[in-house]
Amino acid sequence: MKALAQFLPLDESQKQRTILRSDSGFGGDDNVNYALGQQWQVLTKGSGGRRPGAFARRVAPDDWLTLCPDDRWVARAVDPPTYVHPVQHLVLRWRTPKGQMKHSTVVCSVLDWSMPQIIARYDDRGACETEIQADKGGLKLCQRRKKRLPAQEALVLLTDVAHNTLAWVCHWMFPEGPLAAFGTTRLIEDVLTIPGHLIFDGERLVEVQLNELHPYAAQTATGLQRLLDHLGHP
Repeated sequence: MKALAQFLPLDESQKQRTILRSDSGFGGDDNVNYALGQQWQVLTKGSGGRRPGAFARRVAPDDWLTLCPDDRWVARAVDPPTYVHPVQHLVLRWRTPKGQMKHSTVVCSVLDWSMPQIIARYDDRGACETEIQADKGGLKLCQRRKKRLPAQEALVLLTDVAHNTLAWVCHWMFPEGPLAAFGTTRLIEDVLTIPGHLIFDGERLVEVQLNELHPYAAQTATGLQRLLDHLGHP
């Protein structure tokens, strides 16, 4: 959090409009209190261990709100810990594929969200996890290694640049059609590997030739035209 404050120097009002969303890696009550004390908003899984089960046993049977029939429930925690700012402390219960009941707690400092809204926004982290998995598979983040730490850090930063570029280019090039649903891995392995030629007149790009036998050649050509119309012709 201190490093984030150095690179993203937000004022207090900006922090109060910024939600720190995290899975269990966020830590315990001290870390939550630190973030709240710095005026950030928080949406995170609470401490694990035996605590979630203990909170679940305090919830009356009629107080559970069903999120998914016979599969997932949520309730407000009874006598939760006190933090430096008011929060909503929820208990989440769900059934595993093997039929076991599991519990966790969710801490949210946005007081005007309902319990289903809190859990839905907490679940949105799944999209981030999917993108990380795509970086590992498509950009080979886990397969590229450097002997020295600064070189490895630079490689990770370049991977972040590639990730953002792919995320933006997909919207620019393929706002609709079958390629619009492609993630990082399929864009790299199926679209950006089309054989072709770039033809220049001096330093000016004048023509892009793609192998017309490739199944995505026509759609990629249309997408490149959209990209050049968006960014300008170099």
